[in-house]
Amino acid sequence: MPFRGGDRLREAYRRAEAAGYAFMANNIAEGNVLVGLLEAYAEARSDLLVQVSPGAAKFAGAGDKGTGLRVLCRTVRELAERYPIAVFINLDHFTAGERDLIDLAIEERLVSSIMIDASKEPFEENVRISREVADAAEGSGILIEAELGKIRGVEDEISSDEAFYTDPDEAVEFVRESAADLLAISIGTEHGVSKGRKIRLRTDLARDIQRRLGSAGLETPLVLHGSSGLLPAQVREVIEYGIRKLNKDTHYQYVYGRTSCEFYVAHRESIIPPAGVEDDIVNLFAGSDWSPKKGDFDPRAVGERVRDGIRSIARELLAQAGSGGRSIERRG
Repeated sequence: MPFRGGDRLREAYRRAEAAGYAFMANNIAEGNVLVGLLEAYAEARSDLLVQVSPGAAKFAGAGDKGTGLRVLCRTVRELAERYPIAVFINLDHFTAGERDLIDLAIEERLVSSIMIDASKEPFEENVRISREVADAAEGSGILIEAELGKIRGVEDEISSDEAFYTDPDEAVEFVRESAADLLAISIGTEHGVSKGRKIRLRTDLARDIQRRLGSAGLETPLVLHGSSGLLPAQVREVIEYGIRKLNKDTHYQYVYGRTSCEFYVAHRESIIPPAGVEDDIVNLFAGSDWSPKKGDFDPRAVGERVRDGIRSIARELLAQAGSGGRSIERRG
């Protein structure tokens, strides 16, 4: 199915709210992770939300974020045509310093939603920056996600040594004044490699925020960043209390690194020359009886295994979120 914009994404969130499930939002920086995700989600008949961070855009664009943003978004769009599910794109943790990229994404309609992260700023400044982005996106159909509170840890180009829980008393005012379509909240999760059993997860805050927004007539899906370390029971709990989008990046990075490491360790002898053989990479060992095995050093060999690894973990994560079998593109 074709890539879908913000209007269809809003519909997907409304269905998730009505039925009590969520979406895993999955960061990508290159094609193998994307293909693994697409295959897992198509198999499960779940709509797929992929995310592009500033750092991923910089990597994909050989240092130029604008180029990388176009490359990744267009790659998603092209590949999405081959799968029978809705595919959405969200910009993840873009700040006021990337306003030019945000404007580019809006002008060229590259994405379904945009997360403007001004959470490090005081309340009023956070509102002002978030509102400016919401106003810029008006009429484009692109949804805007803003964050209230601060999450500890490092994610891409965003880092914080401190965590500040989202104040339910501020949530309604923030959503109204910022005109945000989605609200990312801080309830104890951490960016990077974290352990769910050590996290003090304040699901009561998610419950209170959801109730207060609902009482104010605001249909605002809640978002949880830093969810890679959550245990399955914790995922179910946060969904019960109103979380409709959980971000996953570190989890996939580990699967990518782990799968690649295991593959190359297993095939070391067919790639690295043994002792006594000159390390003649320039001439591809033309002067030696030893030769590397092409089937092992071909990037596609490890790439296929990375895709398999991502597909396997994605199946488990989307099952935790409960989005399987619920694609808005389902027929019949």
